[in-house]
Amino acid sequence: MPRKSDQPLSPDQVLDKMAKYCAYQERCVKDVTDKLKSFDIPQKDKEKILDYLLDNRFVDDSRFAKSFVKGKINQSGWGVNKIRFHLIQKGIEKELIDEAMQTLDEEAYRRRLQDILTCKAKTVKAANEFEKKQKLAAYAIQKGFEANLVWEVLKEDFVD
Repeated sequence: MPRKSDQPLSPDQVLDKMAKYCAYQERCVKDVTDKLKSFDIPQKDKEKILDYLLDNRFVDDSRFAKSFVKGKINQSGWGVNKIRFHLIQKGIEKELIDEAMQTLDEEAYRRRLQDILTCKAKTVKAANEFEKKQKLAAYAIQKGFEANLVWEVLKEDFVD
């Protein structure tokens, strides 16, 4: 039977919705807490739901951080600086961020940067090679890659 739009959800219905929300993709505690705020149920029920989700591993900040790192590098082309910043914004503890960053394959990360620079180099308009490298470096640094690594890659792969 469809629910009437003016009838509030019960705590059990909210739990079911939150379990599905967490099963759909990795979530951090902050995401789940923010989503719980949108439901009109008592605070003690929200806390019970969060505890249930944590106890049953629907939510795990460590797992979220590792997934976030991998996804942002592979799909979004972000560097570690931008990823670290966004994980901090999500309320992930420094230790968990460091642990997630250690899962990085440094060679694959470097290749990802090279691919991003190669792709961007095709569209950059510049008067000379120096200006082109400056623009490429600014682009990669804005995406969160470390400046020293960017310049190292540019010196190796983008010489006349």
